[in-house]
Amino acid sequence: MIKINKIRFSKIAGEATLIFISVFVAIWLESEWQNRSDRIEARESLSQLLAELRDDQEFAKQVKLEQTVFLEAAEKILILLENAESHPKQSDHDVFENLANAITIWPRRAAWTTMVASGQLGLINDRALVARLGDFYEHRQIRLMYNGESYDAAYEDVSVHYIPEVWDFQRHELITADYEKIAALHGRVLYIKVWAVWYLDSLAAYENALNELIEGVEGYLLAY
Repeated sequence: MIKINKIRFSKIAGEATLIFISVFVAIWLESEWQNRSDRIEARESLSQLLAELRDDQEFAKQVKLEQTVFLEAAEKILILLENAESHPKQSDHDVFENLANAITIWPRRAAWTTMVASGQLGLINDRALVARLGDFYEHRQIRLMYNGESYDAAYEDVSVHYIPEVWDFQRHELITADYEKIAALHGRVLYIKVWAVWYLDSLAAYENALNELIEGVEGYLLAY
């Protein structure tokens, strides 16, 4: 009887062990599948992030071009305002139109936001790259966006409050000889010109960081 009980116990123990192993393997396989699925999703998000960086790379070139045109227009306007009494030709006054073309860059952040919210940064097997991404998005981009907002506000102030006091966009001519108004516009254009020079320098530094990060992400996606 004791022998029979031992056999039954061994059988039950064996079956229990088999069940435990089966459950463990099933859980492990499910975990591995989930991890693989998460890594694939993280890679897809990183690929989307790379696409956004490339779009910003092209956008930065456009912004730099328009800011350069704006800067040239500002310099010409300063000369015109300094010689307003000489009644420059209408073609010279057309530079006022170029002041409306200046734009600042507002970078894309959708893929980065998604990766942070989904906890996907931990799935990137390059801690140095993760650190560079964090510095780029949470430091460089935030600073550039803040400065761009301040620059936009200064530009809007010139466009809305100062230029209409001096310049007629319909007739393309000066509408006043008031020295104080002309001097006030001259001061604000000079101020925004300084802003433009600084912004172009800031944008150049941002472009360098952007190009380096694109290379880093491209290298990672090729390696993994």
